Amino acid sequence: MNTTAYEAAIVGGSSAGLAAALTLGRFGRRTIVFDTGAPRNKPAAHAHNFFTRDGEPPAELLRIAREQLQPYPSVELQQLSIATAEKTTHGFLLTALSGERFETRKIIIATGVKDILPAIEGLQELWGESIFHCPYCHGWEIKGEPVAIIANGDNAWHFAQIVSQLNKDITFLTNGPSALSSEQTGKLQRKGFSTIEIPIASVQKEKENGGIRITFADGSSIHKTAAYYRGETLQYHNEIAKQLGCELSGMGSVVVNFMYETTVPGVFAAGDVSHDRLHQVSMAAAGGHAAAGSCNGQLCAEDFEKDI
Repeated sequence: MNTTAYEAAIVGGSSAGLAAALTLGRFGRRTIVFDTGAPRNKPAAHAHNFFTRDGEPPAELLRIAREQLQPYPSVELQQLSIATAEKTTHGFLLTALSGERFETRKIIIATGVKDILPAIEGLQELWGESIFHCPYCHGWEIKGEPVAIIANGDNAWHFAQIVSQLNKDITFLTNGPSALSSEQTGKLQRKGFSTIEIPIASVQKEKENGGIRITFADGSSIHKTAAYYRGETLQYHNEIAKQLGCELSGMGSVVVNFMYETTVPGVFAAGDVSHDRLHQVSMAAAGGHAAAGSCNGQLCAEDFEKDI
């Protein structure tokens, strides 16, 4: 089977991956971007807190990004899923699920993460619409509204400190016995926040009143404009990094240095997969540009030495 050679391969075609492709394209690097078409923010109607593009639909951001790659003929976009990656004498070999093989001198991993949602009826359907994970991304739009925070322990406490800047009517839903300390619980009560420990049965959109109806296992329910969910775990798409031997954090993100280099020479990582918590579109795009700059710098240094 034929193998196609590139200078850089970007695994992941969302904000970080496309930003990296732009930087590499502007240096004329033979670059291929592999995209499965399933970005993390796909369910969200709007992407916020992104300089010059605040409120733009995520799909539109990606459309613009792909469109702006067209002037750079050295960049190729492929709707393929990479199954395996391995080190070779001259770089790396990537094999797609389709069986196609691609040789590359460098790799940028921008595969993102997946939110692991609890088995609560309706939560998945409202994710990104009325139930959010990030107050920086969606907080302004529900500022001053009554909200719920589905979180427990230190996660709930962290959310309390941040969200209380925007909302004063907050109900904490621990979805079972509270793991908040007595001191934390007391402070929440003194601020007028309530806590419900009863397991959540379902979350539904209310067509007549707007907002959402959260129903508990005992049949009781509350109405809120929206809710935040702070996931206990994220699924980091780190399979390629694992195969290449990259170091991972305790949470599963790919460890990088300030130049976005992984612990494996020639392999870089950017976007959500490269950070435990810095998960915003602008952060991902910035990381993509930085990783591509570092990648291109290495390629330039190697090519310069060849000419001497």
